[in-house]
Amino acid sequence: MMTTGATGPIIQAISKRRLYRRQWRIFGRIALIVLDAALIALAFYLAYLLRYSVIGNSRFLNNIRTNLEGNIPASGFYDAPLSSFALLDLGVVVVLIMLFTIRGLYTIRLTGTLFRQIRTIVVSATIGEAILITYFFVFQPPSSSRLIAPLVWVIAIILLSLGRLLVAGIMSILYRLGLAETRLLIVGSGRLGKVIMQNIAANPGLGYAIVGFLHDTIDPPGDFGRFRMLGTLEDLGLVIRSMQVDEVIIALPSSMNEQAIKMVRLCERFGSSFKLVPDLYELSLSRIDMETIEGIPLLNIKQVPMNTWQDLVTRLIDVTGSLLILVLSTPFWLLIALAIRLDSAGEIIYTQTRIGQTGRPFKMYKFRSMYKNAEQMQSVLWEQNEAQGPMFKIKDDPRVTHVGRFLRRTSLDEFPQFLNIIRGEMSLVGPRPPLPSEVAAYQEWQKERLAIKPGLTGLWQVRGRSDISFDEGVLMDLYYIQNWSLHLYFQILFRTIPAVLRRRGAY
Repeated sequence: MMTTGATGPIIQAISKRRLYRRQWRIFGRIALIVLDAALIALAFYLAYLLRYSVIGNSRFLNNIRTNLEGNIPASGFYDAPLSSFALLDLGVVVVLIMLFTIRGLYTIRLTGTLFRQIRTIVVSATIGEAILITYFFVFQPPSSSRLIAPLVWVIAIILLSLGRLLVAGIMSILYRLGLAETRLLIVGSGRLGKVIMQNIAANPGLGYAIVGFLHDTIDPPGDFGRFRMLGTLEDLGLVIRSMQVDEVIIALPSSMNEQAIKMVRLCERFGSSFKLVPDLYELSLSRIDMETIEGIPLLNIKQVPMNTWQDLVTRLIDVTGSLLILVLSTPFWLLIALAIRLDSAGEIIYTQTRIGQTGRPFKMYKFRSMYKNAEQMQSVLWEQNEAQGPMFKIKDDPRVTHVGRFLRRTSLDEFPQFLNIIRGEMSLVGPRPPLPSEVAAYQEWQKERLAIKPGLTGLWQVRGRSDISFDEGVLMDLYYIQNWSLHLYFQILFRTIPAVLRRRGAY
């Protein structure tokens, strides 16, 4: 235990760090306000140029302008100087900045919330557009064009959205370099805590660096993959001081509400920022929404949506992509088949029973990468197993042939699974299909990875394959299932190629 004298300098260092972070947040918000103001002013200037230079000097566009504004003589470029719009321009900037502030745009995290930021920009700009149109109709300024209003609205939304995209990209790069990160401590070692850790680790652009977690069980579980166990709940204060924690996420099960309240009070005592994650009947966090009525928080459990359209879209992409790849790669199939035949005795295409969606077994195809009767040798080699959980993996497996080692490193042994995809047993993206023996050893929560079709590639595969622990991999699969989108689907597909080329965890 640290003495009071030893903790003094640490507390001072933490206080300085928090002061620095507070100053940095204030500076960041001011910089964003200045950037937004400059972009809004630029949008007004571009709208002015478009109205008086492009539209005013184009016969076709000027006819459209006449239909919108009436038979008002078209002003030339120099007939309405920009200085005549100075007060209107300033008013638009001030009103939009006020609307952004009221709607909380400057309190939204810069990374990981791009859609929310753009939505706030669109809604606020639309309200500002309504105010501007009202101004034109009520005051009818003689030197102004009503067409300015929709032009400013469209251009401002585009520029502000691009500006947020640029800022988010820069901040994401800084976070990945370890700069301006938020040092995060997770309180809880159960499923809820593991989900939080894995989801945050799967999104490094959010800017969180997980220093470790505190376990909430009687028997210490040990480290969880890359995440360090730093002690028990009683060690919260010590860990906050010694690890210079910026923020605490309390993710305790519903049966430990009293301990959660105690953790909240400790965080308040140590002046640490904290967030509390509710454990609601082991539901997916993506199904929980919150709204308020007169300040009363209400949690809404969203119904699981029908996934018919998801199945239709992914099925179309799966079949089209698989047929295209099979046709284009036919010569490589023949070369691989010849190499396997010359290298060792046995079949070229190896079939193995795997478990698919909702626990249905199917025959999965692979190019044979092991010697004949390799499965019979597994019991002898079990003591050398390097994988965690119910899987069996050996980095230098003596059962793998010379050609098979190359096929595994390049993932070419998986090529025949495009036939499984065409047959509807697999998808291009999804959890990898497990063996029946592995499923038999699953815990109840791990069986949720069988909710969708298994995939040729998945989030687990593009993030390290065999180098990632089994529990972490399962949580990645659950993250994909619970947060499915076409964007995430294609993102994993595109990241598969560099993952294969790096060969990380492929053996």
